[in-house]
Amino acid sequence: MSSRVTTLERIAAFTPDRSVPIEEMGERLGLNRYVVRMFRNLHGFDQVRDDPAIDVFALVAAAGEQIVKELPDPGVVKYVLYAHTVLDVTPSTIDAADVIRQALGLPDAEAFAVTQQHCASGLAAVDIAGELLRAEDDPDVRALVLTGEKPVTARFRVVNNTTILGEASTACLVSAGGEGDVVRSYATKTQVLLSDGVYLADDLVKEFNDNYVGFLAEAVGKAVDRAGVALDDITMLVPHNVSKLLWQRTLDEIGIPRSKAYFGNIPRYSHCCCADPFLNYATLRDEGRLADGGLYLLTSVGLGATYAAMVVEHRGGR
Repeated sequence: MSSRVTTLERIAAFTPDRSVPIEEMGERLGLNRYVVRMFRNLHGFDQVRDDPAIDVFALVAAAGEQIVKELPDPGVVKYVLYAHTVLDVTPSTIDAADVIRQALGLPDAEAFAVTQQHCASGLAAVDIAGELLRAEDDPDVRALVLTGEKPVTARFRVVNNTTILGEASTACLVSAGGEGDVVRSYATKTQVLLSDGVYLADDLVKEFNDNYVGFLAEAVGKAVDRAGVALDDITMLVPHNVSKLLWQRTLDEIGIPRSKAYFGNIPRYSHCCCADPFLNYATLRDEGRLADGGLYLLTSVGLGATYAAMVVEHRGGR
């Protein structure tokens, strides 16, 4: 097996310009004012990006185009992985990954979706991309990992009175042994019996909530151990934007100071499914807050349930 490590050479992010206060979104969804107040005061949400004029293909392609247009030879992209939370982002007659591949002008790339881990599918797709590239004889080939989807129903927009979803997309140019930010480890914890996702029965919702912090802490611990570092060595935790309240509980359980976690995008964007950790990482980069040699702990949780964590070492990836 090749020893070439998975590398994130570039990360791009896109969010629609149209921003909606959660009060306006709550009124549209028929939420009572107490639920909306809970989302703002407890979970930390303020705005939701929502643009009806942009379809899912344009949303995802907007991030991918930022990377593809800068490649001297787009033909090096052999794989396009589209990670999304909802199993069916389009009618069954439409292959969303293939449509996006064509929109990006990558006719020779193999395109497929990664979705069974729901919101944790983005991190899984990076891991899958690395394995595919290590199996290639040509070290110059690349993979493009894409995220982004549109919450099209009220049930999808608001999950279990815990989080509210917005729109964003990201793209990661992945190599094996290339230059950029190195994936030091990846770990997951799977909780069985919860495959109904947003359709969970009330007793299973309680089980999910009761185990959330402990299982996420377990995934984080495994990722840190596999990276060969200690928790104190982590420069910053780069979370999914599901809820500031849940994250405060989780940080206390894990033992990471709240000052070492990035929550700046929770009020700006709310929860954006698979895109969150990459969106947050790109924001930290754009704000000049990624330190050379720093270790960043990316996390996500997918209903079902999959708890995922990835340690990334910043080495100048863009």
